[in-house]
This record gives sequence, C-alpha cells and structure tokens, in this order.
Amino acid sequence: MLITASAGAKIDEYAQAVSEAGGEPVRLDVDGAGTAALNVAHGLLVSGGVDVSPSRYGAARSPLIDETDPERDDLEIDLLRATRERSVPTLCICRGLQVANVAFGGTLMADIQATLGSVAVPHERKRADGRNERGLIDDHVVRIDADSALAGIVGTTELATGARHHQAIDACAPDLHIVARTVDGIVEGMEARFASPFWLAVQWHPESTRDLDRGASRALFSAFAEAARLQAGQALNR
Repeated sequence: MLITASAGAKIDEYAQAVSEAGGEPVRLDVDGAGTAALNVAHGLLVSGGVDVSPSRYGAARSPLIDETDPERDDLEIDLLRATRERSVPTLCICRGLQVANVAFGGTLMADIQATLGSVAVPHERKRADGRNERGLIDDHVVRIDADSALAGIVGTTELATGARHHQAIDACAPDLHIVARTVDGIVEGMEARFASPFWLAVQWHPESTRDLDRGASRALFSAFAEAARLQAGQALNR
C-alpha cells in the first residue's frame, strides 16, 4: 500500500495505522517510480502535508498560501487519476482530500479564515508549545451523511475529530461528492461518483486519533486495508 509524502516528511503515523490494519506500507516520494509503482501496489494513501499549489486549480498566487510542493502535486494528481482508471483502493487524508478534489477538477479556498471570516469551528488549534494539537478537538464535530459509505464505516453520523488545516474545498469536483461537513460548512469527507472498490477522502487526521475516538479512525484504515487485500486476491486469480 503506497503512502505519498514530501521529501523529508515523516509518515510514521500513517505507516503504523496501515500496519495495524494488516497492510504493508510502502513510502513513495516524488523521486520514486511514479504511477509505475501502482503496478505492484493494491492501495494508495495520499497523506497530509503542505498546501496544494494554486496554479493546479487555476488560482492566482496568494500570500495566504503556505509552503507548496509542485512536484508532489504532479505526482499525486497523476496517481489519483491512474488509481481511478485501474480501480485501485484509495484513501486521502487532509491535503490528500484537497489534492484529490483538484485532480478531478475542483478548487480550494486559499485560507478558511480569509475566505469565510469568523468561523464557528476551530480547524486548527495551537498547544501551549505553539505546535498544532494532534488529538481530538471536542468542538470540531463532523456531520456525516447517513447513507454514505463513510457513515457505515465509522458507525456514526456525528464524530468529533482532530483538525489541523487552513485550506478547504471551495468548488467540489464533478467526479466527487461531499458526504461530511462541520457546522460551518467546511467539507470534511468526500466519496467518488465513479466506480471504485474503495475511495474515500477525509479532511481530518485519523492516523493521529486511532486511540481516541472509540475505534472510528481504526475502522477507516481497516476498511481501506480490507479493500486492498481483496484487490490483491483478485490480482492473483487473474
């Protein structure tokens, strides 16, 4: 199961979550094999990280944009389009949700606060040491459509999650649909309109809250890993 990341970024939590679910994590950096890596992989996890370059969704450069990684944008956009064509199970997390929306024709808010002004829900929270809170934020409650695959996996339609992002979905890509939001309207979950054995994107960080939300985060990784195992079994039988 491939895990994308920027050069030098840590993927320990993602890898541990995949391993605990029974998958075999394989890191894929921008200097790796690109879409050819999908020839021997049965799942793709697009991880969190830096902002998506605004040029990828037709927006002007902005001082509101933090660090970007254009080479990673290109890699992940190519991978996401390839996994659609090849029906590879895909899980997108935080930046992963954002770049997936861009890959299929959607756009992003450069900055939530600048776009919406005052918001009712904290989408990042600083700890006393100045670092982002990585656990649950009690008032960051995600409301999930009852008939969605996401609700079926996590077993609830309301879930307190973590949050550490300043960008969000603006226009939803035509090939995706929104299945979860916070009360202020920020998109927190998306699923594919196209056929896929497993395709899910979440804005929060389930890899960081596996021991904190009564099994909901672990359930996401378990469902993803099970889809990858089924994909691997089908490949052996061809």
